[in-house]
Amino acid sequence: MPIVLVRVDDRLIHGQILESWIPSTRAQELIVANDTLADDQVQKMIMQAAIPYSVDLIIDSVLEVASILQQPEGRDVRRMVIVEDPVDALRLRRAGVVFDQLNLGNLVSSEVTICLSRTVSIGGESLQALRTILQEGIKVNIQSVPFEKAVDLSEFCQRAKKVMVHHEV
Repeated sequence: MPIVLVRVDDRLIHGQILESWIPSTRAQELIVANDTLADDQVQKMIMQAAIPYSVDLIIDSVLEVASILQQPEGRDVRRMVIVEDPVDALRLRRAGVVFDQLNLGNLVSSEVTICLSRTVSIGGESLQALRTILQEGIKVNIQSVPFEKAVDLSEFCQRAKKVMVHHEV
């Protein structure tokens, strides 16, 4: 099976993931790509304790996760991938991970330039990474939980441009 969801969520594993996204995607494997967390054994144990027994959990660095996702074994497993920010999503892409859609869930940047939704505020490197991801033809949507209507980031940006132009007149 292909990757069922690639999600940017700065909280990584929490209630929305456990109670909504895993059931809705029927993910069998949850993969967290995060360089800091990869070396934090205590946090890894805490996260493992929160995951249902029916779901395998892998927590590793972005590059190691990219390597895992490119191996032929495990391709029949429904995988959900979580990264902390768009920069790490772009790093996965650059390392050869193929995905055609990126979900933005919860993201609050320390360098807020723009607020895209009540749960997504970005700036700096994250904003540039999202621009690059969009330019590469990856569909990016903002959606906190599966039952919310997804907002297509490209369409959102187009509407915002029209409003900005209209107000400049």
